[in-house]
Amino acid sequence: MKVCHLISGDLWAGAEVQAFTMIKSLATLPDMELSAIILNEGTLANKLKATGIKVTVCDESRLSFIKLYRTINQILNNDQVDIVHSHRYKENILAGLLKRAGTVGHLVKTVHGLSEVVGVKPQIKSRVFRIIDDFLTRRYFDKILPVSHDIKRVLQHRFDPSRVITIHNAIDPDIIKIIRSPETIRDELGIKPDQPVIGTAGRMVPIKGYDQFLQTAKIILESSPDTMFVIAGDGPLLDELKHLASELDIANKVIFTGFREDIIDLINSFDLFLMSSYHEGIPMVILEAMSLGKMVVSFDVGGIGEIIDSGRSGFLVKAEDTSALANACLDIMGNNELKEQIASAVTDRIKDEFSIDSQRERLEEIYSSLNTRTPVKTDL
Repeated sequence: MKVCHLISGDLWAGAEVQAFTMIKSLATLPDMELSAIILNEGTLANKLKATGIKVTVCDESRLSFIKLYRTINQILNNDQVDIVHSHRYKENILAGLLKRAGTVGHLVKTVHGLSEVVGVKPQIKSRVFRIIDDFLTRRYFDKILPVSHDIKRVLQHRFDPSRVITIHNAIDPDIIKIIRSPETIRDELGIKPDQPVIGTAGRMVPIKGYDQFLQTAKIILESSPDTMFVIAGDGPLLDELKHLASELDIANKVIFTGFREDIIDLINSFDLFLMSSYHEGIPMVILEAMSLGKMVVSFDVGGIGEIIDSGRSGFLVKAEDTSALANACLDIMGNNELKEQIASAVTDRIKDEFSIDSQRERLEEIYSSLNTRTPVKTDL
């Protein structure tokens, strides 16, 4: 069975990390010939190449949409691919058009998140892509794989519910490797050994709610003035968020690290991981933090409640309630016994519920069903 994953690869964020984890895991299956078409040179393409997976980069910055379509069409025809698995709007549209032309027999797509849930009106171009994507999905996609049950509930109103199957994001234990100590990381950041550290990581975009992170930090500092806050990542809102930190008079307590290659080491230096997003699917960064035994405090939004059992493997509070978020952090920071109990619980939960082995088995079952037309089990 020949399967080709189609993904932009212009960023190295949650969707790209999960795509890499997924493709690398599937490549271990003996009866599957796996390849990937990436639309941009970058971290994802380089990491996949390093694993020995067949990767073709079709640079979308140098090709018109029509030339991109023709190039991918030729690759798929030459390789006689059975299934294309796409990951974002543009790639979904390309895949749909390729099936319409008869180039590929079966289509699967992963839905990593729902950007439209944030109260920001999408640009006209994005809205057009969404309409075309939905149309082609209804007509040509065999399976639609949201990463959370929360996203699934939304998609079932737009598409045939029998085609929508949740496949949770998964974590590869091989990537959870500590290279440098928390003490070393903190020293580099200029943080004193006895200072509490609350951190987060991700793209600086509206849906991530870093404005809420900073507002929460302001409240925490009123009771715990020695606490330091670390925000790792890059993106279009970075300068705006730095300005907001200054406006809140907490700029000297907030460290913006920018993009970090050593994100695992950085997260491992936190005392507590704080998620302030307006919406999430199954965020990879929470899975990474929990794999490290870190306490996670978050708004109860999207699929986060499918990861965190509040009070047992982390803490959830009502969406957009920054006071409740701050109070939860303060309660935990002063309770070492609770932190130790939850540290053990979170690692067990990740191993039991979000293992790469489970995800690989589910995907193999779905791919095989398309070739043999055997039924696929519903969500676990």
